[in-house]
Amino acid sequence: MNDNQRREIWKLRSDGFGYGAIAQMLNLSLGSVKQYCRRHPELKGLGELVKVQLDEGERLYCKNCMQKLQHVHQGRPKKFCSNYCRKTWWNTHSEEHDKTKTAYEELTCQNCGRFLSYANPTRKYCSHECYIHTRFYKGGHHDNSTKHGD
Repeated sequence: MNDNQRREIWKLRSDGFGYGAIAQMLNLSLGSVKQYCRRHPELKGLGELVKVQLDEGERLYCKNCMQKLQHVHQGRPKKFCSNYCRKTWWNTHSEEHDKTKTAYEELTCQNCGRFLSYANPTRKYCSHECYIHTRFYKGGHHDNSTKHGD
């Protein structure tokens, strides 16, 4: 099965055709069409059900401008057609991301000992500067090491 046949299977399934009709149209065996559709959950089921699911699914259109999305059938499905649409949508729907539900941890910087409150419980340092001091100068916070290694 080549890429053109795969694309055609997606198109025909979204139009509501069944496995047998697709196999006949593309001169493929019924088993190979069924197997391909089983590997892609969006294509499984009765032809008409697949058509309805693909048409009504949120994943077909950009959440902001309602433009039809071109999906890569790998990884997480797209929600937006561009970064502009993504930023615009989140700016107008900021209430959907409730930051009060984020769990903050009380942590202590491993270099300077300052207390910090941060949402990442694995964070070790309060700043990049403290990380660099610990990583490269191997001393405490008040160690006056030179940049030249002297």
